[in-house]
Amino acid sequence: MDLEHLVIDNIRSIRKKKGITQEKLAEHCGTSASYIGLMETYKNVPKLSTIERIANALNIPVQELFIEHDESFYTDADEQKIFLREQIKKEIMQNMESCIDEVLKII
Repeated sequence: MDLEHLVIDNIRSIRKKKGITQEKLAEHCGTSASYIGLMETYKNVPKLSTIERIANALNIPVQELFIEHDESFYTDADEQKIFLREQIKKEIMQNMESCIDEVLKII
């Protein structure tokens, strides 16, 4: 999972666990609800200063947003699917790199 998706997935999951709407989160961190919505669908990538404001609004240490959690961390089936898809993608990419290395050795 890339770092941008990790942080965004954690923001969305923690926001939902705490029962905070996108509108409330936006209000508490000084941005718009549409920005939060676009961010949670990976159309906006938050700056570090925005990530810090979001962490403060969620009342969590900013480092918590950069930690890869296991699937039990995610609150609903859609989040679990996103997590599992990213894990599978990561595994496939690692296997592909290994196969490419093997082919290059043969060539």
